[in-house]
Amino acid sequence: MPNICFDFENENGFFCVFWFFLQTYIYCRKSNKVIYIKDDKWKFKCENGLDDYIKLNSNIKKWKKELNETIFYTHMNVPDIILTLNDYIHYSKELFTIKSDILINYDLPDTYNSIFLRGGDKLLYESKQIPISYYVNKLLEHSGDIKNVFVHSDDNLLVENVKQYIKNNSINLHVYNITNCDSNGGTVVMKRLKYGQCKNIKSIDEMTNTEVKEHTSLMLNAIELMRRSKNVVTSFDTNVSRFMKVNYNCNVYTVNGNYNMEADKNIKNPAYGFTYIIT
Repeated sequence: MPNICFDFENENGFFCVFWFFLQTYIYCRKSNKVIYIKDDKWKFKCENGLDDYIKLNSNIKKWKKELNETIFYTHMNVPDIILTLNDYIHYSKELFTIKSDILINYDLPDTYNSIFLRGGDKLLYESKQIPISYYVNKLLEHSGDIKNVFVHSDDNLLVENVKQYIKNNSINLHVYNITNCDSNGGTVVMKRLKYGQCKNIKSIDEMTNTEVKEHTSLMLNAIELMRRSKNVVTSFDTNVSRFMKVNYNCNVYTVNGNYNMEADKNIKNPAYGFTYIIT
């Protein structure tokens, strides 16, 4: 039987690639096979690769040239397997454990809600910015008596816009965030996307290894902080937000549409959105 290896290529975003890795991982788990990973050229590698950030469980091993008969999968090229939402939920929790040495103990209250907005290159061609008011109003629908809100975005300017909107409208919410002006403008994953509003932002391709790790660690810390929320409000047109819906145990609401999906139904890979497979 051939070995199965997932190649973390050097093109796409962290969670975009993660979804295809997860589908390949599930295929291997259901086939009782180890999955090998090739991450030496991965865009987000700092020193080792995936294990710069994620704890590798016993089902994952690093690929070596000495391995024979290996089938390689990668972004948008994965095993042909039909999965349910429950499959993605279960195995994402098994697979995704952030290494403790990159987590920071931020001073947040015990109880809070969260808002997540994606900026940067995502707004160049894939999606449009939804008004800040939609996020805040959706949060107020579900916040109950919780007055603390953690706000995160790859673009610190969006975080500041949320804070300003809350202040201007005299809304009784106390805002926490971990971003600063260093992340003004948001994330640009590829150098070729440096145009329009993103033309002056340093892309991941242009960062040093240290800068890449700092950038990625900030994102992963925010993901862990939002995980501890009672409620999260986001928009399901990003890979990060769809990951939250699948992986979190708390309530995750979207400002664009209704995604109360049946967990036992077959779905497409969430990289393509939350869509049922019609058989």
